[in-house]
Amino acid sequence: MKDTDYTFAVARVRANETRLLTSAELSSLTSAPGYAECARRLREKGYEIEGADYNAALEKKLADMWALISDVMPDPSQFNSILIKNDFHNLKVSVKALFTEKDPAPLFARPCVYAPEEIRANVFARENAKLPVELQHADRSAYRILSKTGFAQLADTVIDRASMEHAISIAKTADHPILLQLAETDAALTGIKVLYRCIRAGKAKSFMERAVCVCDAYDKKDIVAAADEGAEAFLEFVRHTDYAPGADALLESPAAYEKYADDVRIGLLSAGKSDPFGIAALVGYYHAVRAEVLDLRILLSGKLNGLPDDTVRERMRRLYV
Repeated sequence: MKDTDYTFAVARVRANETRLLTSAELSSLTSAPGYAECARRLREKGYEIEGADYNAALEKKLADMWALISDVMPDPSQFNSILIKNDFHNLKVSVKALFTEKDPAPLFARPCVYAPEEIRANVFARENAKLPVELQHADRSAYRILSKTGFAQLADTVIDRASMEHAISIAKTADHPILLQLAETDAALTGIKVLYRCIRAGKAKSFMERAVCVCDAYDKKDIVAAADEGAEAFLEFVRHTDYAPGADALLESPAAYEKYADDVRIGLLSAGKSDPFGIAALVGYYHAVRAEVLDLRILLSGKLNGLPDDTVRERMRRLYV
């Protein structure tokens, strides 16, 4: 497929980018006197917020975003390396629900490659062969762990690692380098976060090895060995990677690292923003809307709970626009 096939799609997305919140608008919202005033201003921007329940309005923003992208994209399957993460999430909540006897539907993530309801049905019926092939091994492993040990954290880790591995694998078959860059970046950032958590929790090296996905940013064996030596050796290792600022973010707080990681992703996508022909603009818009919605969740929750404006502002992510 030629990049020029995306010209119309990019034009449509560019038109919709003008509706995204700017940094100045978000800053103004953060300084607004209370939740009610924030909600009023956001209604003027098209968010259908009613009372204290803002979740429906934010979910609608995400749904509208994907409806636009899937409508204008010449080949929506080119987004599969991004969406597959939600499929593995839906697998995770379905497998865990099998043991807790709770309905996983309220926790399903969308958009996704495969219907969440079908994943749930096959997991509950233990019809592993009917699951999408990408999910089968993770399903078997997580089910075996939960049924034999009840170790939910290890089951989550196995599924999360498989999610990143398959995202990279799918991205390698796509036509656009930005997709592989994004998958590799996500795997690297997540690996650093997970290993630091393992250190803090005193996890064994064998657990760490199962938690980390192979990626281009660092040698898996080396980073696990550094983590096994302790926090100081691990942070020193991170400082010699392309994600050096992440070390200080980890020391500050989990929220600070999540903010740093999201800012890295947005920075990567912003670099391809000027391309008028390729898929980068669509990928950027997808993540821009998700970043905006995340910031609004932080903002509105903070306003409802009476958090200081400075605290809310510190937790917000870098915007794409």
